[in-house]
Amino acid sequence: MVRHGALRTIGTDPRCDRRRQGDRMTTTDGETPAPRTVQSVTRAVTVLKEISHSTEPSSLSDLARSVQLSKPAVYNLLKTLEIEGLVRKSPDARYSLDWGMYELGTAVLRGVDVTRVARLHLDRLAARTGEAVLLAIIDDGSVLYVDRGQSDEAFSMVANVGRRSPLHSNASGKVLLAGQDPAFLDRLLEEPLQRSTPQTIVDPAALLDELERVRQQGYALCSQEQELGLSSVSVPIRDHTGSVHAALTVAGPSARVEHRAELDLADLLRTEAQEISDQLGAPRGETGGNRGSTGP
Repeated sequence: MVRHGALRTIGTDPRCDRRRQGDRMTTTDGETPAPRTVQSVTRAVTVLKEISHSTEPSSLSDLARSVQLSKPAVYNLLKTLEIEGLVRKSPDARYSLDWGMYELGTAVLRGVDVTRVARLHLDRLAARTGEAVLLAIIDDGSVLYVDRGQSDEAFSMVANVGRRSPLHSNASGKVLLAGQDPAFLDRLLEEPLQRSTPQTIVDPAALLDELERVRQQGYALCSQEQELGLSSVSVPIRDHTGSVHAALTVAGPSARVEHRAELDLADLLRTEAQEISDQLGAPRGETGGNRGSTGP
């Protein structure tokens, strides 16, 4: 039980007089005190970081020396981390990270929303190109446009958010298809490919050749395959596994899109797609190159 005398002493100590402002505690002179850290947590994090930086499992002595703590202190930290599944101890008493750390890391990556990450890049691309910029994913066997950036000059009839398109007849879809495994493509080609315009690829062998071309060149150019008068260029966005997660596409009237240098548009898209992929945790170098795709 707290003694009344002690309580009065705390209350009258000017250094301890705190006033709540919103969710913050402030001193009488209006300054916000520095946040307090928990030493044991800080030490545990330091040990985890040290293990993660090592190219091979570390001994207790090595870790204690590296983090400048006593061996008993480091042992207790390691034992706790081992119980929690974050650290693994080998038979020869060396320590490495355990799968619990991987689970925590992937939970962070799962919480990254591609639409939130891409928003700034969509608007920036739209401002630089003067065209509609689309963010698309595969959903239920079709292309789903989940966000878009648009400049004042952008063609308003280009795919709106929530619109769906076939996977085989547009640049976004071809980029997404180029990143799928053979089994997915086999299922897609079990049904006849529908023609939208005279330019639509409906021959399965021709589509597979097109997807291989997309992988090799790292982007997709689609000319009036889904709708006459509309063309687009698309590149892949990759997630933390290196897989194609979404497509980033510039689309607009064919007369404008095809008048531009194809590679210039592809390079603009690649730059933004790489930044988005980086924020999704993609391995560096996975975006573009010979892993890309094409379509309107």
